[in-house]
Amino acid sequence: MKLKMLGMALVLALTGCASFPGDKVPETQLPSMASYQQRPSVFVDFTFYQGKAGDPKAIALPQARDMLKPQLEATLRDSGLFSRYTLDEFQKQPGDYTLKLDVYNSGSTGAAMIGGFISGFTFLVIPATVKDEYAMTLQVLDPEGQPVSNERNDESIRTWIGLVFIPMMGYTPAEAVNDSFRRQLTALLKRMVDRQTLKYAQIPFPLRG
Repeated sequence: MKLKMLGMALVLALTGCASFPGDKVPETQLPSMASYQQRPSVFVDFTFYQGKAGDPKAIALPQARDMLKPQLEATLRDSGLFSRYTLDEFQKQPGDYTLKLDVYNSGSTGAAMIGGFISGFTFLVIPATVKDEYAMTLQVLDPEGQPVSNERNDESIRTWIGLVFIPMMGYTPAEAVNDSFRRQLTALLKRMVDRQTLKYAQIPFPLRG
């Protein structure tokens, strides 16, 4: 098995591959919350699954979660939506909202495997193209743990394998997964803000006598 996987990796390295997001989720511009002196703080509970959304047989993959963690933190930081955020449940504080973020990878899982997000090459013959499906869900829980919203969007990535010229035309598989993750998360965060799921407040200036 190890020899077969090594051979697969060598073939991919020699022949090249490239991934193309399906762009089901367009680029989204988040609103600026800079004028709000009081912004919510959040604990983000992030899990990556192999399987379909809602399937009890979906398998949690900590390796994929850890690989996407830098992109998650960058998106949260750059959004400017929160006064503080943490991915560590032990750092959760009273008054924090919980963002339960789940990503489900199904389909051919080609980009996920080649990009290193999941392991287990099982191709006996390298296909010309494989397609990953990604469903992302974002459930918001208030500081008391009560659900206040639940949103979902879907994206896909098609990976072409075996043509030397293709890598110049698209993303690497890892880049495509990160790009799709960023766009999906940003779109769900904007939907959350538009629906006023979280509380923002401006501190009024004191009146001068």
